[in-house]
Amino acid sequence: MAEKKIDKSRRNFLFGAVRRYKKEKADGPEASTAEAIDTIKEANSLYVDGLWEDARLKYKECIDCDKNDADIRYRCGVCLYKTGKYRQAKLEFERTLRIQREYKDALLYLGLTMVRLDRAEKAAALWKQYFNPLAVEVQRELNLQVGLMEEGVNDPPGVIAQAVEAAILAAGDGVG
Repeated sequence: MAEKKIDKSRRNFLFGAVRRYKKEKADGPEASTAEAIDTIKEANSLYVDGLWEDARLKYKECIDCDKNDADIRYRCGVCLYKTGKYRQAKLEFERTLRIQREYKDALLYLGLTMVRLDRAEKAAALWKQYFNPLAVEVQRELNLQVGLMEEGVNDPPGVIAQAVEAAILAAGDGVG
């Protein structure tokens, strides 16, 4: 998802010179410095390498520059989830969805976080909203878990989360 996103900081930087020349005020957030772009690249590299705590710290720096970047908030949430900080992860996924309501992977991970917080019924409601044709394994597992929950078959939260996490791992690039 991150590679499909328009680099707002670069666009704002380029148009910033025109605005200064015309003595216009920027209509959006101020352009991030080149330093923020380097921080994002570094955070993404740490994320890909699975260095969750280091990546989270770098994403936190990025959030300080742009609080309304859904991709950065989502990735920060995944880092928090992977390090077992479920309450904080929940907040980041909710913020991601406030910024971009249709962010499907945030719905997926918010559901996982709710399972880890022993609120499987809330996870089922979130997972019903999730649809990703690129991640068939994940979709199948979510449908199975939701069906079991609706039938009253209550596996322990850890078992549910591990099954969904295994499906995410199997999906590879289709998720997140």
